[in-house]
Amino acid sequence: MRRRLLRLCVTLLTLALVHQVVPASARPFEKPGSVEVALQLGGLFFLDHAAVPFDSAGPAFPEDLSDTFAYTLSGTYNITRMFGVELALQLAPAEVNRLSIFSAHLDFIVHPLTHDWFVPFFGIGPSFSTLIPQDGDFASDADPGLNVVAGLKLFPWDNVGFRVDVRYLARFATASDAPDGRAEVMGHDLLASFGLLVNFGGAGEAKPILLDTDGDGFLDTVDACPTVPGVATADGCPDKDGDTVTDAKDACPDDAGDPKYDGCPDKDGDTIVDKDDRCPDVAGPPEHKGCPDTDGDTIADLDDRCPKIPGEAAYQGCPPPPPEDVVKRFSGSIAGITFDLDSDVIRESSFAVLDEAVKVMVEYKQLRLLIEGHTSSEGTREHNLDLSARRAASVKAYLVAHEVAADRLETQGFGPDRPVASNDTEADRERNRRIEFKILRQ
Repeated sequence: MRRRLLRLCVTLLTLALVHQVVPASARPFEKPGSVEVALQLGGLFFLDHAAVPFDSAGPAFPEDLSDTFAYTLSGTYNITRMFGVELALQLAPAEVNRLSIFSAHLDFIVHPLTHDWFVPFFGIGPSFSTLIPQDGDFASDADPGLNVVAGLKLFPWDNVGFRVDVRYLARFATASDAPDGRAEVMGHDLLASFGLLVNFGGAGEAKPILLDTDGDGFLDTVDACPTVPGVATADGCPDKDGDTVTDAKDACPDDAGDPKYDGCPDKDGDTIVDKDDRCPDVAGPPEHKGCPDTDGDTIADLDDRCPKIPGEAAYQGCPPPPPEDVVKRFSGSIAGITFDLDSDVIRESSFAVLDEAVKVMVEYKQLRLLIEGHTSSEGTREHNLDLSARRAASVKAYLVAHEVAADRLETQGFGPDRPVASNDTEADRERNRRIEFKILRQ
């Protein structure tokens, strides 16, 4: 018996320690649906030693009972935090009275209050007791009864604790008078016990656990992205570019932008976001994908070879080129442009030719012109280079004065370096003194 009891104690203690590894639910301990198992050792006191249970038909029975010890194994099911049902099995072995007394108690348990580490309780219910003789010395007997229990549960740990209680038992007389004239009377017993208690399961009323899973300083209850670190401006979600649009919803997560454009920037303010804008630094209409069309010819400046001159798509945004005869007439050496001797002053006789050049340049605004100055070999080379450059500049100045844009004209003086005839005769030297036009781009 003692070995069995020791084994039972070790088993309960092992279960308790293993159960301790599992995190406990929120206190208090009497949670709805929880189960408690207790193993106790106590003293059984017979308040009326002569109230001996017996069977009058049996071979013999003791005249009185001596106080002894008893083991109690109980199991409690907590229906709610306050109410439960308990079955307690009590055994007083035969070491003292030469007979064993076994009792079973079924009680309705009440927990009037629950504390962080102790829980008082009381209960009441029916009992059943039976006397088990040793070696046939006495007669057996079984009697119903009523018991009342009150005690305290102590919880130094979350699911393992101790139980101390006092139980009063009233045993009702059921046997007829004995042959010696004695009659069985109601017995009154008192059991004081102390032992180990283990609490299992139960739903309880768990207190909310405030967590910050991603460690970003925002509790999961208010964090829109509880598993990914984020920032306050995005309600706890990541926002790499800091534009208040979370990365998950940001069409441009690496570049700060406007929330109305899904977090994408629009540097030029033309309502076309930079990632879709062909010209992100210059405002333009949607039909040209954000690029401007300065000359209004429906060809975006980015694709227009003549962005400031209205043109046609067939000529990449430039107007049609001038006729071939015009190109030939104003390419190469231009006859009729002359200057005063050793001077860059244009003679009046040259104005008619220059006015024709102005007319062509005004009509065909896409043309750009290189004006070259050439001289004969008379005098030093340095002097002739300077003279030819000044004469080319004089022609440009005339054209500019007659509404030809200066950025369409370039000049260069070659002096005597590119003769078209020998310098041996005056006629040849006259041919070398010339102005040439070269059309640079149409």
